[in-house]
Amino acid sequence: MKKLDNIFTQQGAGYYHIENADGKYWILPKKHISTAIELYQPSGRNGRLLKALLPLLHNIPAVRKILNINTHNLSLNTEIKAIAREAFGIADPEFSIFGGTPSVHQKITIQFFAGNKILGYGKITDSDSIAALFSHEQQLLDTLRSAGITDIPECLYCGQLSTREYLFLQSTCKTRKSFSPSGFTTLHKLFLSQLYEATQREILFDDTDFAHSLVTLKENLEIIPEEFKETIGKALYHVIGRLGGTTVNYSAYHADFTPWNMFINGQRLFVFDWEYGRLTYPPQLDRYHFIVQQAFHVDHLTPSDTLRRLKESDDFSADELRYYLLDIISRYTQRENGHVSPALYSSLEFWSQLLTLI
Repeated sequence: MKKLDNIFTQQGAGYYHIENADGKYWILPKKHISTAIELYQPSGRNGRLLKALLPLLHNIPAVRKILNINTHNLSLNTEIKAIAREAFGIADPEFSIFGGTPSVHQKITIQFFAGNKILGYGKITDSDSIAALFSHEQQLLDTLRSAGITDIPECLYCGQLSTREYLFLQSTCKTRKSFSPSGFTTLHKLFLSQLYEATQREILFDDTDFAHSLVTLKENLEIIPEEFKETIGKALYHVIGRLGGTTVNYSAYHADFTPWNMFINGQRLFVFDWEYGRLTYPPQLDRYHFIVQQAFHVDHLTPSDTLRRLKESDDFSADELRYYLLDIISRYTQRENGHVSPALYSSLEFWSQLLTLI
């Protein structure tokens, strides 16, 4: 979604528009900016520095000029405001905006708050395919909460607006003292162990979500560039041949378990953005996703150094890493609708080198 006309009216309070070199943008109110900027979850040092200093320096014109910050007067769409008012019980909730990571599944995120209190988050899209992810996330969250998983959001609203955009609204327990961990901690291990215990089930492998992902990759192998196809295909047929026809014990999988989709509040890890989640996957694959994504996107490690980091973690399994890599290759190639973008090519190169090292 590129236009914001259906989300805002060009009047109201003063807001800053901040955009970085990657095409990501944030819209933050001048008032209560320290709370508003909690929407920003940087993983790099420069981003964390900006988050800490902007609330202190935003009133200085020279700082705004250096950071290329523009100012607008904005008010939230009355329909969205009414839905948020009912969900959070606040007469006039404040908001900040993140325009989303540029991708085929880009959507706008809204943080709702009142003064120093963060109320919850909304996601908005005008894409039917992304709206289907919203519906899937609502169902998955309901299922997980029924199973006793509490450190996840509650869906407060999921539906289409009169302007034809789709809105997904969710609760949070985030505060200004919450933080996003960059390393895999005992709290991550505890959360994934609880997720496994609450959702594990015996099931025929061929009926699992993971098996479906592998079949999808098999169907999309012709999309894979030739230089990676043999490595990926060999690993894929090895796993299908080994697991096909067997009974497995699988559990829920977040599928995007990264520092920017979670935060620590007190001694609890709260995990959100479950739109890619599934219910029948090999346990603990989220751990591999966390470590690999951090190594690739944040620390810019080589495949060899990434594998070394993985082996330093507890209970490393070459089989589980192979499962994880095949699944993420499947999901990303399917998501790109047959087109291998430069970003996907770079990821495929990294993932296939890891498969070769295994």
